[in-house]
Amino acid sequence: MGDKLPDVFSTHSAARFCRVTPMTIIRWVEEGRIKAYKTPGGHRRIMRGDLEDFCRRAGIPFQWAERVETDGTRRLLIIDDDKAVVDAILDAVIDEGAGDSGQWEVEHTDNAFDAGRLVSTFRPDMVFIDTQLPGAHAGRMATAIRNDPATARARVVAVTPEGAPRPVEFDDVLIHPIAKRAVQRITGPLPLVKPT
Repeated sequence: MGDKLPDVFSTHSAARFCRVTPMTIIRWVEEGRIKAYKTPGGHRRIMRGDLEDFCRRAGIPFQWAERVETDGTRRLLIIDDDKAVVDAILDAVIDEGAGDSGQWEVEHTDNAFDAGRLVSTFRPDMVFIDTQLPGAHAGRMATAIRNDPATARARVVAVTPEGAPRPVEFDDVLIHPIAKRAVQRITGPLPLVKPT
């Protein structure tokens, strides 16, 4: 069991283990109830011991064995600077993960520089890209993801305002305002692709 547990949690993975939303974890961190640190990119990270300590103090049961599932976990990267969009996608994915469709490990960034780093290190199975992200060319980002052998099979989704033309570089489009069912239609079961 121990080798499956991460030593460090993102706010999203901590939320999954505590069965709350990522925003609740962030609020608890900001209130000083959970010890956390920030990465150079500004993302919060929580050490496993600190999360366990908080769960004990707060009376939150933590049965790691029930909550850790490495097989079937899918990786989702959200590249968007609109907090409402990110929250809507996360809410839909968390609700979906509560069912039989498997779990998501989620990372988020609001800039193109961190997006490039996360694509290469996180190796997502699915990527949501804001087509209007300042300082970024979403189509080029999608093409770069496709050209990298490690992420060539990732599903790439454009997040775009209503009425905008559909970018051809993307597998699907998610339109503002974000509807939970639209996200779940897109993030539904990924086809099993066997290596050739």
